[in-house]
Amino acid sequence: MILILSYDWYEQGTDPVIDWLIYQKADFAKITINDLVNRTTNTRLDINTGEIWINGIEISHKVNVIWFRRFEHDVPFNFSKETDDPLLKQADYELQFEIRELMQFLFQRFKKKVWMPHYLGINANKLDHIYLAKKRGVKMPETILCNNKADLLSFYEQQQNGIIMKPIRHSGYFTKGEKTFSIYTNSVKKNFIETLPEYFTATLFQQKVDSKMEIRVFYLDGSFYATAIIITKDNEETDVKLSFGTDNINWIPYELPQEYKLQLHDFFQSLHLNTCSFDVILTHNNEYILLDINPAGQYTAPGNKCNYKIEQKIANWLVEHDEKEREIHHIQQKNAEGAAFNL
Repeated sequence: MILILSYDWYEQGTDPVIDWLIYQKADFAKITINDLVNRTTNTRLDINTGEIWINGIEISHKVNVIWFRRFEHDVPFNFSKETDDPLLKQADYELQFEIRELMQFLFQRFKKKVWMPHYLGINANKLDHIYLAKKRGVKMPETILCNNKADLLSFYEQQQNGIIMKPIRHSGYFTKGEKTFSIYTNSVKKNFIETLPEYFTATLFQQKVDSKMEIRVFYLDGSFYATAIIITKDNEETDVKLSFGTDNINWIPYELPQEYKLQLHDFFQSLHLNTCSFDVILTHNNEYILLDINPAGQYTAPGNKCNYKIEQKIANWLVEHDEKEREIHHIQQKNAEGAAFNL
């Protein structure tokens, strides 16, 4: 069986894959945090035995493959937005820790199963990736995390093409009344730095990379599906996402060099990632600079523009590994029966 851990509501990367699993008549179940915490379905975990029951059916002994798709982003409680009551706000805070403990139990309960991505690679963040890439010889932008003007000015003076600032992790949306705000990658100019106080909240700053084009890539267990975004003067934004809604952006299929793919494959394996989405910059000197790695990044937009049919490929991978694990279990069972018979 394939176990999908994902959102309770629509998730643009998960639902198209589920459509393919239904088409292939695959044996799968989907569980969300809401299922486990709010009991929106008849779901329970027997912690004494490790059993998981969904609508009266025990599935834990059948699970071979687990697809972890933004399971931790599903928030079943949101008291903080609905009230100013400090007791409810604290309850909201405490319940998030309850959910984390539940997730850790699921990781340990199924640690010997086939994961996509592997649970050991899910929690690595941007800082881990940059630090470990350096050790593997994978080029990423020069980066600092600092909380003071002096260090930031020093870093700025060292970078020929300027610097940018960005969140350490993905940032959601901020809403106030009828307005919605989002955080994007932004250029940092010297006159802005000079307006800053001597000390500020620790922030991530990076070298601004000379860019010929930006390439978005989905990686699946050794296969690379790359989409190049052609940079023109009409869409030359610091964060290319700001140009997605324009008619000036161009998306084309792209083939990364074989040597670079082998280097990235080795790097991703060291991170326990058999799948991820990542961005690469091709410089005017024809160097490839890895920007960001997201173990559960989106792939539908670039995949659809290049007709990669990534959703079908993910479904095929899940089904193939489920069938492979079933065959292994069948052989092991036969061998055990044979050994018992000989005794």
